Amino acid sequence: MKYLMSGLVHFYFGDRLKAFETGLGTIIRSEGHSLKTMLIVFNDNYSWIKNLDRHNHFQIQIISKTDIMNLELNAFKSLFSAKNRTILVANIDFFLYCSQISVNDFINTMERIKPKNEIILTSEEMIEELVQFADYVSEFSTS
Repeated sequence: MKYLMSGLVHFYFGDRLKAFETGLGTIIRSEGHSLKTMLIVFNDNYSWIKNLDRHNHFQIQIISKTDIMNLELNAFKSLFSAKNRTILVANIDFFLYCSQISVNDFINTMERIKPKNEIILTSEEMIEELVQFADYVSEFSTS
């Protein structure tokens, strides 16, 4: 039995590592139910990120700071062409502040893929537009 919660958007913010680990837990749950998953991590400055690619079988895309600055809207949209997946988008605040893509363009892209995917967004910053967009929001204390 598959348990994809299509159309559900989670937004976890605050302590970056706690938010990421919570999102990763959702990915692992989906893998346990034999669902397809995708992990998109913006910013490759964390040494442990490269270990994820080696030790897990889920699809992972690590986008470096340089690549974020050069990412255009069409290339960004192509990242999210998958259907029937649980998608973790980590460090979305870093992406939104470093790219040429606006929060509204990002939300429009998520609206397009939302009905066929479960989406988890993580951020260190509280982004009001994402709080309004998400179905489930959790803040993680940095202390």
